[in-house]
Amino acid sequence: MLVWLADWQVAEDHLLVRVGDTVDWTMYPADRDWVCRLFGDRLVIDWQFDSYGDAVDQPSHRVSGKVAELYSVRCRQTRAREGLVPVTGEANLQPVGDTSGSWVRDAAREENVANTGSGQIMYTLAYTSSFDDVEADYLYGYVLSLTGCDEENSAGVTTRL
Repeated sequence: MLVWLADWQVAEDHLLVRVGDTVDWTMYPADRDWVCRLFGDRLVIDWQFDSYGDAVDQPSHRVSGKVAELYSVRCRQTRAREGLVPVTGEANLQPVGDTSGSWVRDAAREENVANTGSGQIMYTLAYTSSFDDVEADYLYGYVLSLTGCDEENSAGVTTRL
């Protein structure tokens, strides 16, 4: 079973998932239009983990399984009416060991400490976002593969997949 994890949510929740972890999550239908925008017809993902999914009345099911594979999803961007968007169908999967790349300090960020001489320390930060560079591969999320899944449907019946 392939599962989508949105980068913004992984970053916001500091959701740390590692290859080999066992997860027990409520799954919601993946946004097929979004997945298609990223991958074209190269990859089909039916379910996503969404910590806000219960805020909307939608189908769901409980899944527990082992994270067999984990990939970051990166894609070049293009300018469109709605701003910078992924180039349709060009997302790439890159194997990763965990999801910490969503909130670990960006290499483009520089921190400088200056002592003002008054006993105070002043910090200055410079930050450049990959959103500023159309050619940069931007991190959009993660795809993980779950194995040995047990699924519980809405009637509470558990099935082994």
